[in-house]
This record gives sequence, C-alpha cells and structure tokens, in this order.
Amino acid sequence: MKIIKTILSRVIIGFLIFSCSTKNNDFGKLVIPDYLLVYENNESYFPHDFFIELDMQCMNDKDYKAVSIKKVNNYLKIINIYNNCFFGHRIEFKISKNLDITDIKYDYSSDLINGSKTKYIVEKVIFFVDKNPFENEFITGYYTLQIREELSVRKLLKSEGWNDTVSYNIFNGKFKVYTEEEKINGLDWVISQNEICMGIKDSLDVYYSPDVFPRFSLGDDSLIKILKQFEIDRSETYEDKRNFALLEMVVDEHGKVIPNSVIINGLKSKKLIYEILNCETLLSNWDSAFYKGKPVKSKVNLRIQIID
Repeated sequence: MKIIKTILSRVIIGFLIFSCSTKNNDFGKLVIPDYLLVYENNESYFPHDFFIELDMQCMNDKDYKAVSIKKVNNYLKIINIYNNCFFGHRIEFKISKNLDITDIKYDYSSDLINGSKTKYIVEKVIFFVDKNPFENEFITGYYTLQIREELSVRKLLKSEGWNDTVSYNIFNGKFKVYTEEEKINGLDWVISQNEICMGIKDSLDVYYSPDVFPRFSLGDDSLIKILKQFEIDRSETYEDKRNFALLEMVVDEHGKVIPNSVIINGLKSKKLIYEILNCETLLSNWDSAFYKGKPVKSKVNLRIQIID
C-alpha cells in the first residue's frame, strides 16, 4: 500500500458550502444519499479502515483501531485514528439517535516539538454515510471538516519574531467497516468485486473498457495479412448481408490470446476456428490492455472477410 499523504488543503472558506456552524453544538445531520462514492476508488479522502491498520507496521498497540463505532447511551461515537509514528490525527464524532451531529473533536500530532501549541476547533462539517449507523454495522462514511487552528507560540520563538496565529484548514476523511469475508479475501479482492458490480469487468476479470486496449505488436499491416488468409466463402456461413464475420477473442495480461475465448458467430462449422487456434503468430503477439496502469484481460474484435 502506498504511503498515505496528509490531505489537508488550505482554502478560502467563503467558497465552501457546509451544513451548519458550531453554535449551540449544532453541526447538522448525517446525510444518507441514494448513492455514495466507491470507497476504494476515491483517493481524495484520507482513509481509515482495517487495511490501514495492517499497513501501520510501527504500531505495536494491538488495540489500535483506525475506525471504531461505540454506542454510549443513546449516542454513537464514530472515531477515526491514523498514526504512522511520525504524524497522526484523531477525529471523534458524537451522533444522536436522530442522526444529529452533536459534537466533533479533532486533534493532530507530530514528532516535531518546539514548545508551541495548537488548538483545533471544528467549526463546520459535511458528513455522508451509506447506511444508518444505528441500524447497520458495516457502514461507509465520507466527511469534510472546516478546522480553525489557533497557534500559540512559545516565548523563545516570539522573541525571534514569531506570532500567535489563527488559520483555517480543510480535512477530507473517509472510513469503512469491512465484513469478515472482505478482511479474509483482502483489499485486491474487494476492489475486484467493486469493478464487477460497477460493470468495469466481468466475473472472469475481462475488462470492458480498459484505459488502453490490446494491440497487435507486429503492427496493423501484419495483422491485415494474417486475417486475409482466413477469408471465408459465404456458403460456409449463415450470413446473407454483411461482408464480414466478427472474430472475438480475449487477450490476457501477458499478451496471449486465451484459446477458449475465440468465437466467430454465424459459421456452419468450426473449421475456421481450428485454423485460427493453430496460428501461433496471431495468438501470441499482442500488447495487453491496461487499466489504471496494470495489464489486464480484454476483448478484441476483428473482421474476417466473407467472399461471395
């Protein structure tokens, strides 16, 4: 897993739309939209989940939890923690049974010590969840915090010209409570299931619309010459209008055609398919498709000329 970078962006608060101000501890409600971003696909939010815990090799605390949800009387506490032994943060939300956000605590820590202190005050929030956390254990959440940072500079630094300051930051966070099946099968499996559900690929890992489609590595001219030798008489097909038959086949991650994927519809016999399967040049010389920088399986469609 890549080293996670802090997603703290300085912005002009006047251009942001948030739920409510902090007056009377009223931050608004949890929002449960009809559709929520796919957790594993969105990298603009700082993650808190089981797989982040596994990545924290420096943490010897077995009780360390990146995300925890605790019921206290009629309230829920949703806590997100990150610590890589150099810097970390802790965010705690208090949620009432009618989904009001009644309190938020944010704290940031680092190994840089100069005697100065920063007080963090969450002023506004947008908080989305995919399910009601009082009714569902396995939930996903996204939130954006507007944070007021009050820096108190130590006396020695003041003598060097440093001053107390107030600044505003934005923190984008997300969390997910994974099922035991997801934990056992691993993050790659979870991502794969997401891609199937979203129609990015089929259950055999064949991608419908990769970023880069397969290409014949010997060039288009060579491909045309190879296909020319497979031209077929119309009498050997059930096609009475088109002047071509469509050859479909899947190219795998290594640039090889998967033999049992070769299909030509509308033929009266499998003779041509057998001939194609014996053409090693056509089956082995492909540059594989790519999706998000990795080689993947994908389908190619080629035309076989029908001769009258």
